Amino acid sequence: MTKQPTQVSLVVPVYNEEESLPELHQKIESALTDYAAEVIYVDDGSTDRSPQILEELQANSKIQVKVVFFRKNFGKSAGLSAGIEEAQGDIIMTIDADLQNDPKDMPRIIEEIQNGADLVSGWRINRDDPLEKTLPSKFFNRTISRLSGLPIHDFNCGLKAYRREVLEELPIYGDMHRFIPVLAHRKGFLVKEIKIDHHPRRFGVSKYGFERYLHGALDMLTVIFLTTYLVRPMHLFGGFGLGTIFVGSVLFLYLVFGRWVWGVSIGTSPLLAVVLLMIGMGMQLLIFGLLAEMIVHFRKTQHQEFSIKKKLG
Repeated sequence: MTKQPTQVSLVVPVYNEEESLPELHQKIESALTDYAAEVIYVDDGSTDRSPQILEELQANSKIQVKVVFFRKNFGKSAGLSAGIEEAQGDIIMTIDADLQNDPKDMPRIIEEIQNGADLVSGWRINRDDPLEKTLPSKFFNRTISRLSGLPIHDFNCGLKAYRREVLEELPIYGDMHRFIPVLAHRKGFLVKEIKIDHHPRRFGVSKYGFERYLHGALDMLTVIFLTTYLVRPMHLFGGFGLGTIFVGSVLFLYLVFGRWVWGVSIGTSPLLAVVLLMIGMGMQLLIFGLLAEMIVHFRKTQHQEFSIKKKLG
């Protein structure tokens, strides 16, 4: 079969996956046989035999393989960033190394990109994971989908594909790799989702603990701010500030009314401290909003909030 003209770069973060790597690579070779492809493994400070296995795969692979070795464990987002920097393809894909996502689904995802999508995310329709992982994930996905307006069912799926220009415009840091579809959607890129297979973990253990949910909640708040209030922070700070001042003003009018009707002293009322606190907090929030607007104003001279698809003439 004739190879497709589009070059594909597959980025695979690896952390202590010595048992799954040989089978994973064999499946990747089979899935990408019809493409001019490269595979970029990023070893995230593995302490097992993963580095040695990756060296063997790089030397004996049927397709081009690059390997990046970190000095220590820096996390998945760092691994993805390092792999993307090394990628040469017009289409950049990512997949986890634990064999829970099946490489045989990659050609269908690549086809969606070739048909016009800018980002394609896998949807683990029948996710084979314990209940303590699937329930929080469902809540997380529904919340992000509703708040962002992006009808995606599975933001956490490691199997994704991007046009190069998508990743060139979106920074990846912290655990923000999970929110790339939201940020891409905000930029106007076409985001799609396709159903894929999901398998139970056969080797090793999950690298994520309970702290992942805490980090996810904080990152979710960050994304909500970035996608809703990044270019209009006064709408956030100013809204809370005016609301706080309003509540403080209503309480003050209540004190004045009590002084006028019942003769209660304003100065000795505990509510006076609450009034002063509310109005003071409201004024501070308004000031924060103004400062944030000034930062955004100067930032716009160095960074564009829009994304240009193409130009003519």
